[in-house]
Amino acid sequence: MKFNLLGHDKSCPYNGRGMTCLPVGKVHHARYLLLLVFCFNFGGMSASAQSTVNLDTFKNIPILDEGRVKPLDTYAQNLLLRFSGRRSFDRKPAIEWLARLLLDSDSVRDDKIFMINSLDIPMALKIEPAKKRRYSYAQIEPEFVKIIQLAEVAETIAEKERSIVEQEVLRLYYNMMQYAKLTQALSFARPHDDFHVHDAALRKKIHLPAEQTKFSFWDIVTRSEHLYALTEKLEDTTPEFWSEGDKALMGLVSNLYQWSLLYHKIPFAVVPTDIAEDETWLSPWDILRENFHNEIIRKEIGLLHTIAVGYRTKDQKMFDAAAKAFTDSLAGRVIKKQRKNIEKIPLELQYNKRHFFLWAKLLYGLAFFLFLFSFFKSTPILRAASLWIIGVGFASQLTGVIMRCIIMSRPPVTNLYETFVFVGLICVLLGVIVELVNKRWLGIMVASLLGLLFLMISAKFSAEGDTMRMMVAVLDSNFWLATHVVTITIGYAGCSVAGLIGHMYLIQRMMPSCNAQTLQSTYRNLLGTLIFGLATTFLGTFLGGIWADQSWGRFWGWDPKENGALLIVLWCSIILHAKVGRLIGQKGVAIFSALGLIVVMWAWFGVNLLNVGLHSYGFTSGIATGLIVYVIAEIIFLTFSGFYLRKKT
Repeated sequence: MKFNLLGHDKSCPYNGRGMTCLPVGKVHHARYLLLLVFCFNFGGMSASAQSTVNLDTFKNIPILDEGRVKPLDTYAQNLLLRFSGRRSFDRKPAIEWLARLLLDSDSVRDDKIFMINSLDIPMALKIEPAKKRRYSYAQIEPEFVKIIQLAEVAETIAEKERSIVEQEVLRLYYNMMQYAKLTQALSFARPHDDFHVHDAALRKKIHLPAEQTKFSFWDIVTRSEHLYALTEKLEDTTPEFWSEGDKALMGLVSNLYQWSLLYHKIPFAVVPTDIAEDETWLSPWDILRENFHNEIIRKEIGLLHTIAVGYRTKDQKMFDAAAKAFTDSLAGRVIKKQRKNIEKIPLELQYNKRHFFLWAKLLYGLAFFLFLFSFFKSTPILRAASLWIIGVGFASQLTGVIMRCIIMSRPPVTNLYETFVFVGLICVLLGVIVELVNKRWLGIMVASLLGLLFLMISAKFSAEGDTMRMMVAVLDSNFWLATHVVTITIGYAGCSVAGLIGHMYLIQRMMPSCNAQTLQSTYRNLLGTLIFGLATTFLGTFLGGIWADQSWGRFWGWDPKENGALLIVLWCSIILHAKVGRLIGQKGVAIFSALGLIVVMWAWFGVNLLNVGLHSYGFTSGIATGLIVYVIAEIIFLTFSGFYLRKKT
């Protein structure tokens, strides 16, 4: 018998042979009523005792999220980051919080994981403002109808015209909706009062455990054949002639049907469809609605049920065996591309665990501290130690970049987060080369400061969610990513290093103790990195034109991004031509190289703020203010240093 869960014809799921269902009432489609239904069914599903089950096998389970198959561990971190701005909760891994959310939803109600940045919102909701700006579901739930009203107003406003408060209201609304839905993702596996079977005779008839009285939706729905056989006998009788056992049976069937109508479109896609070459994954509830009759699907949902039981009963062997069997089952039937993603899950878990970029950031920070300390006491041992520290940090950062390349099967330059990490890596490498040639702490300063700075900036973009998302369609070419995009970003790194050395040259000239030999050495390194930046930027721009010709049928279209790349080439060329023509001296080269940093930043991601052109990939949300502040600070510094040096000479 085909069990049509969430039957589209609004008929009873057991009506395959003409059975009449009990009335289920109207289905409310308003979003806020749907959420209130979720809230109503929030309690009474499980004991709220926190599990001590080891979750190593659980975090290996694959999930399709934002177009990519990833481990639950990554999904948990990104979800918690979206809710609370952190990748852990109460100093515990995000996967532990996600397990409680899915398998023991009562225990998360008081977890303060909803970050609200605007104080106006908790005040409007009559909630005591929290110092850490984080609130629990239990605190916000009573005022959720008001949140919906505010969100509906905010949605009528054009996105660019929304205030910060309106954006925050919408963010809170969507986060709470997702949270509430996720509490129901595995609710079919949790015992509930709706499936309380007190009648021992009825339990026996539908083959339920005799010693148990409270069951889950899955416990009952998997006995649908027995239920059908019993209800078939009642088709020709009216309710007034039903016995207490008959009424209990029909009440059970009615609850089963109402549940099957209620839970759908849950954002927890962990089960692939059974259609060949189909990349679609669905939540357990949605896959049950579509494919309850499929034996493989039923087996996998049964394994999810066993995972929930193992978690609830703290049965580690049951939990691990079911989680591993579920993952193996999925890997055995998905399409080839997704199977490769599943095979890379252990590597991604290691990437998540090792925090390569955090360690690199700490090491670069330590090296920069030693550079500052060298002003008081500089020794060969201190310099060698700083260089080694940078080397270890570079190795850590390089390892992280390589792992990302393997996981995503593409060069690490497809979003702004990745480009900052990659440009920082190249800057560190160039800084080490400068130090090996210069041997005067200059390269250590460049490597440590730019490595630290770019990783800190990249952290801002990692706070927006998954940094290993699917590529924008216009970038979907590994060949051109590895040639044009990699080359142009190396050019950004070269020009950035030249700009920082230009700053250092100006600072050295303003220091009375700096000698001519040191200045000359710094100037030579400035010219070398500037020429390197020009060459790689020109090559990257040329390769970009070839890519544009292949993709769009024209080599050049005066697109803002193309103009930005050309501007870097022209700016560097002007500096070098002016130097050769003796229009500017060493000081002029340093000032204009420092100004080149502004040119690079605008060409790199500033032009995206215009939100026009074929290259506007939406990488630059929320950085306009920071960019403007940087430009103003840069102009103030260069104006001051220019006037100071002019006065000095």
